[in-house]
Amino acid sequence: MPKHANNGGHADKRIDEHASRASALLASRAQRVKAGSSAPGAQPTPRRRQKPDEELRLREDYPRTTRGFLKRNAVYIAAVAIVALIVAIGLVVLGAVRPGAVGPESSGGDSASYTNPYDWTKLDRADGRYRYIVDGQVKSRLGVDVSESQHEIDWSAVAADDIDYAIVRVGYRGATEGELYPDSQYRANIEGARKAGLDVGVYFFSQACTVAEAEEEADYVIAQLGGMTLEYPVAFDSELVALASGASRTVGVDNEEMTAIADAFCKRVEQAGYRSTIYGNAADLARYSSALLGRNSIWWAEYNAATPSASIGIDYWQYTNSGEVAGIPTAVDLDLDLTGIL
Repeated sequence: MPKHANNGGHADKRIDEHASRASALLASRAQRVKAGSSAPGAQPTPRRRQKPDEELRLREDYPRTTRGFLKRNAVYIAAVAIVALIVAIGLVVLGAVRPGAVGPESSGGDSASYTNPYDWTKLDRADGRYRYIVDGQVKSRLGVDVSESQHEIDWSAVAADDIDYAIVRVGYRGATEGELYPDSQYRANIEGARKAGLDVGVYFFSQACTVAEAEEEADYVIAQLGGMTLEYPVAFDSELVALASGASRTVGVDNEEMTAIADAFCKRVEQAGYRSTIYGNAADLARYSSALLGRNSIWWAEYNAATPSASIGIDYWQYTNSGEVAGIPTAVDLDLDLTGIL
């Protein structure tokens, strides 16, 4: 008999054996299921849910798609993170430190430890002329600050109108090109005020952007004074000027550099034997550090206020820019010298 005939017989026998076993296994499972479902309170055994092929594919691909998204948008995500970090740091700095800020709620010094030394209930404001009076005696001094904008001044008439001193502009730096210029009336004003018996100080309108320029301005003032003796300080006056052609040249100067600029000017004039002071309103003085404002004399500018709102020590208060004084043909700044009060 051919070999393949015997092999076929064995194959049929094995098929029959497997079929018998399968039938027995199915019958046994059917009996267990029937017994379980017929028992009181019995729960059917849940069938495990087979996930569709598409869902399985998406789960397998998820890490790869996430990595792809991050890779494609890495620059954008990094930029957003950097901006968020800068904003967070800015909020912390503004809320907690705010270096150089001055005013009623914060100060260039330590506002928490600052104690106002003045009793402003003693400030008399009769006729727009402020006076600090203690026990019937006027402890403050009244002054004007002037420039060529006030034109020619009759200083004898000024002195007769109860003005004690004058702060005269010596010169200024141009706000665009940065050239130095003398005030056209500074000599006449200094000589006229002194001849009328007034004490004199000076100021320079700065637009310095560097320490070198600040020292140049100080040297310019010293040269213009020519060894002249002053009863009042040399004032550093730096302001942000709005121009028809745009902002002034000092707009981009940061707090650290502005502090160094003012400090350099003051030190230079002090080395020449003069006292110094820093002029400005709250916004101007906010450009300097707390340390600088704390150790320097301050000439505070704030108009139409019953009392100064500064939370730093001030020596002089420019309380109006619309004062009327005999002998001066225009409105003029009026200043209160507070140094004799304490």
